Amino acid sequence: MMHRRALLAALALPALAQAQEIPGRTVTLVVPFSPGTVIDIMARAFAEPFRQALGGAANVVVVNRDGAGGSIAGAFVAQSRPDGTVIGFGPSGGLTVQPILVPSLSYRLEAFEPVCQTFENIFALAAAPNAPFRTLPEMIELARARPETLSFGHAGNGTTGHRIIREFEMRAGIRLNEVGYRGGGQMLTDAQAGTIPMIVTTWATLRNSGLRVLAIASDQRDPAIGAEVPTFRELGHDVTLRGFGGLWAPRGLPAELAQRLEAACLEATRSEAYGSVMRNAAQVVAPLDAARFAERLRQEQQEARTLLDRLGLIPR
Repeated sequence: MMHRRALLAALALPALAQAQEIPGRTVTLVVPFSPGTVIDIMARAFAEPFRQALGGAANVVVVNRDGAGGSIAGAFVAQSRPDGTVIGFGPSGGLTVQPILVPSLSYRLEAFEPVCQTFENIFALAAAPNAPFRTLPEMIELARARPETLSFGHAGNGTTGHRIIREFEMRAGIRLNEVGYRGGGQMLTDAQAGTIPMIVTTWATLRNSGLRVLAIASDQRDPAIGAEVPTFRELGHDVTLRGFGGLWAPRGLPAELAQRLEAACLEATRSEAYGSVMRNAAQVVAPLDAARFAERLRQEQQEARTLLDRLGLIPR
């Protein structure tokens, strides 16, 4: 009986190894943004370490399916076969927030299998060179004296930056005038030209922009941004929302395959090649396993739903 069990176990090993290594198969990383964007650069830096971590003769390619706030890529991944050959790489908003704002989407958060978290990014509120204030307290004082006259730019309803400032407004007891942009490029250009007094976006976008950072939405100061730049929290406004994202696959992956993809994902985040590109792009390597990534996605959706409902932005 022992010899028979050993034989059966030995026969099972090649099949298990094949499932784990995905040899000879092409894995497509689907990016929700266009080529050359920060997320695209991150995905391409991640692809080779991920391929090496998968082992065998696996091949990993990056495909861009941008548009509609990430929902085009989200729908493509959700509708793909759960066999490990199509995996999304990108921020959480397309999975958690877009289904709230656009109920007609063909997918929900439950359509995805979180693989692992790979990054975070820090958001900041920054002022134009000609803004009539130099610090966050000065801006608050002016906003209270002139309600709904100071404008801020953001990348669209429900985005991380938009939710950060709306949360900040409620905590500070002020009301600003919002200006939504379809892309970060024009928003940054307008702020640099002084057309709009302040914008909220990632530090990666603000770096070397010439804009003055008023506060960052983080739990502590970041030396990479500047030891003198305060957090919203230390100025009395507990807003610590960070952007985050990672790998997400169609729901229904076989358990062994899901575990192998998770392990390869976490291994890839530890590679120097990925870390170097992330540092140069002013991003944070922040790995989380599948279970913790899934919980963070659920928590973000719950918190976003509560805030967007208070703002009256959920379609009825």
